[in-house]
Amino acid sequence: MSELILTVDVGNTATTCGLYEKEGPIKALFSFKTTMVTSAEELLAKINQFFILYKVSLTEIKGLSLSSVVPPLEDFWVELGKRWLAREVVVASKETVPLSLDLKYPTEVGADRLVNALAGWRKYKRSLIIVDFGTAITFDCLSSEGVYLGGAIAPGLFLSMEALFRGTAKLPRIDLATPPERVIGKDTVSALKSGLLFGFVGLTDYLVKKLAQEMASSPLVVATGGLAGLIAPLSETIQKIDPTLTLDGLFFLWKDRFT
Repeated sequence: MSELILTVDVGNTATTCGLYEKEGPIKALFSFKTTMVTSAEELLAKINQFFILYKVSLTEIKGLSLSSVVPPLEDFWVELGKRWLAREVVVASKETVPLSLDLKYPTEVGADRLVNALAGWRKYKRSLIIVDFGTAITFDCLSSEGVYLGGAIAPGLFLSMEALFRGTAKLPRIDLATPPERVIGKDTVSALKSGLLFGFVGLTDYLVKKLAQEMASSPLVVATGGLAGLIAPLSETIQKIDPTLTLDGLFFLWKDRFT
């Protein structure tokens, strides 16, 4: 029977999970909408549906590595790990993630940003700007020595689209699966697509260029998160898409702690 490590990234919109062999690589990847629960058992019932799909037994889970930006859910995940899945549980924080932080208030940085930075440094070993397209868009900068320098945070694309829908009387929800053919929209839907997609590409490229100017060396720009595949091909500055970067960081964190 194989031994697996469950990595869990609890975001404001979605919770993304990865199952890794103890020596790598990733065996399964799944996600679901982040919702409040009332017990660890409720979480167990939710994730066990995916375990069944991937033919994974609960007894194969030997470790849990967690990052969360939703504090009320963190205790339920820790209880789930320790009570039902594994004794070896680690939660990402500035105390547990082995990075040097060049920040004014280190306690403020999100766990997801720290594990992104950890994974980026371990995988690429050079100065980086990591752009994570989630509920918010985060930009995280690492020096060529692996020091976390800080970055920038902006509203995410879906968050902005939802604000437009809720704050206006006539603008519809739209499908962003494909970019518009032209920047000049000839109807409301194409105009919304243009403003959102090309607008966020512009935001991304401008911020990346400004951040890079303040870094001592030329950084590699890596994109991750749910919308990376949509934005990155339109960007002039993003050089690589790494869809499992956050989960890889959680896996590295678990290995550092328990092996």
